[in-house]
Amino acid sequence: MLKSIALCASAALAGAVPAGGASAAPESRSNTEAAPSASQPEAAVQAFVSAFNALDRTRFDALFAEDVTLFFPASPFPVRRIEGKQATLEWFGRFFDSLRERGTTPRIAPQDLEVQDYGEFAIATFHLGGGENVGRRTVVLRRQQGQWAIAHLHASSETERPRDSTR
Repeated sequence: MLKSIALCASAALAGAVPAGGASAAPESRSNTEAAPSASQPEAAVQAFVSAFNALDRTRFDALFAEDVTLFFPASPFPVRRIEGKQATLEWFGRFFDSLRERGTTPRIAPQDLEVQDYGEFAIATFHLGGGENVGRRTVVLRRQQGQWAIAHLHASSETERPRDSTR
């Protein structure tokens, strides 16, 4: 169960990573392109993943906007929206503590990272996991005071289904 929670929670991403001058038109990038610079929203996602995998509360906590909202994917997290940085970090803190108590270290690895950069905000989507369960993540990043911060994270999980023959 904790493994699925780790996969689910991992997507909360984002970052207090310096933001550069992005254009107002949406710019889409995939994870197959060159490594991002610190001025790109991809770097904020990478900072989130790195801090999450290291269970580094100092780095992790700095990544979220004060007014962040969040949907976790599964129990033991709340089904309803979590509002605000304090509540978000309390839930992640409990989760990190439970992992440490069990001697478990998460190793999330975003797959199919797609970032749409709109200048003052960006939307990052990716998948987690393998096997039957697929974690789906959407992270909304907002530039504030020259840094990318996580403004919203939506995490859900689905069971892989055979592809529809019309697709």
